[in-house]
Amino acid sequence: MLNVNLNRRRRGQIRAIDFIVSLMLFLLMLSQLILVVINVQTGLNSQMRDNLTYSELDTFGRTLLQEEGETEWGYRRLLPNSFGLADSNTDTSINLDAAKISRIITGTTFPPSHISGFELFNYPTIKTLMGLDSKEDFQLSLFPYLNLTLMITETSFTTFDFSVQVTDTDGFYFLEQCQITYFTLDLTTGNVRIEGTETTNEIGQASIEYTDPNLNDLGKHINIAIAKKGPFWGINWAHPPGNYEDVLIGQESNATVWIGGLNSSSILISDIHALENAPETHFLSYIYENTQGSFTNESIELPSLYEGNTTINIPNNGLFFCFSIVKMNDVYKVGIGTYPAILDSEPTFGNFYQVFGKISEGTREFVKTSKTYPVYIRGTVMKCRIILWRSR
Repeated sequence: MLNVNLNRRRRGQIRAIDFIVSLMLFLLMLSQLILVVINVQTGLNSQMRDNLTYSELDTFGRTLLQEEGETEWGYRRLLPNSFGLADSNTDTSINLDAAKISRIITGTTFPPSHISGFELFNYPTIKTLMGLDSKEDFQLSLFPYLNLTLMITETSFTTFDFSVQVTDTDGFYFLEQCQITYFTLDLTTGNVRIEGTETTNEIGQASIEYTDPNLNDLGKHINIAIAKKGPFWGINWAHPPGNYEDVLIGQESNATVWIGGLNSSSILISDIHALENAPETHFLSYIYENTQGSFTNESIELPSLYEGNTTINIPNNGLFFCFSIVKMNDVYKVGIGTYPAILDSEPTFGNFYQVFGKISEGTREFVKTSKTYPVYIRGTVMKCRIILWRSR
């Protein structure tokens, strides 16, 4: 009888232990299942959130780049009720208006007192017109597809070898059969001399030999190269070898050149330098693409002017580059402007360009996405990047 009770007690203990072990295994499996479900749901929520942002970016991008807003607002002083950067002649491709781009840049980077009505187009104003809320921000970049790396070597006391390497903006691919036009900008006279035109070889290289543009005075100069392959283009500039500590370019020079639109064939050039006194010399030198597809260069001497506006007639399409040269106390200060405008936060073309919009704050971003578009501006092709994000 005692043995029977002991056997029953043992069987009860075994069953209790089995139940506890089974329950623990079940709870462990259930916890793993819950974790999997949570991870999947989190991933789905994140994907849905990202997809929502891409949808928002697509809508925002199409509104910004493919709608023109009120007709010709880029040339008028009044603030439009609707906003868009598209040209009035836009078609299925993205065709942007260079004057509109210039006008929004002016609202943030150029003294508004120079051009009445252009100061209205600042970033907060455009955010409101685009329907973004206080926690939403965007950034717009524009830059050429072609990237130029320049190298200048001195072959004799007055002779230099000017070579260029062309790649795409990602820096991976060499480009052959690209037309390179070389210029020498004499800072002492403001004269621009076209040194010649070459075509890149199979690895994207071209070079030309030139002499100092001012041999009698051994004047300071800057070398400029413009690359074109069909509608694609790029530009860069460089000092020749030697002591050029007294030549300041771009942001370092405290000189600003702004190029805006008056109409399709006339542009307004405004330049300002951080100077206390009138300069010794002041030149506006510019290079533009004519209707035949080649480049023309001109120079205007403004000896007593250190800030102001100048109207210049140019063809309806093509490239335009302006160099404002001021000499103060034997120091040359050179401001550079491009039309269409280059907007790049990490520029290859110099350290004085900036994006339009808000600079990313990194750690405060909740959702961020970007998209790159090929865009047409004045018959040329540029790369446009839009970043849209929502802060926490």
